[in-house]
Amino acid sequence: MSELKKQTNYHFSFSILVNNSQAKVWNYLSDVDKWKDWDTEITEAKLEGKFEIGAKGKLIPKKGPKLNFHISEISPQESYTFKTKMPIGYLEIKRSLKKKGDLIEFTDDIQFTGIMKRVFGIMLGGGFKSLLPEVMENFKKFAEQE
Repeated sequence: MSELKKQTNYHFSFSILVNNSQAKVWNYLSDVDKWKDWDTEITEAKLEGKFEIGAKGKLIPKKGPKLNFHISEISPQESYTFKTKMPIGYLEIKRSLKKKGDLIEFTDDIQFTGIMKRVFGIMLGGGFKSLLPEVMENFKKFAEQE
């Protein structure tokens, strides 16, 4: 069961239920090197050091320039947020897990911030939003095999 919440192109989210333990889903989700296994829009993701607040990394998307990011928030086994600097704002991605019966609900919440958020929503958000269900289904497939 999945749901694309009706939101704007500069702030949107998608949730999906995953059949695995929360610890295993968290371990897979927080393994930055594995992001490329399920996110069809990136060719590489690397983290410098441990997965912790302040850690920095790089993403190489299929289209566009290499992106630097940093982890800005972590609630172990529950959620994390990473940010990529954009002109006059950020692209913020929050990934969270919540127990729902025997399943784990994984939510990916994406937003552009700052005074240019609507412009980036028009330029990039619609594409991200349309690809998110496929990316989340890929994650589900990989996480349920772990």
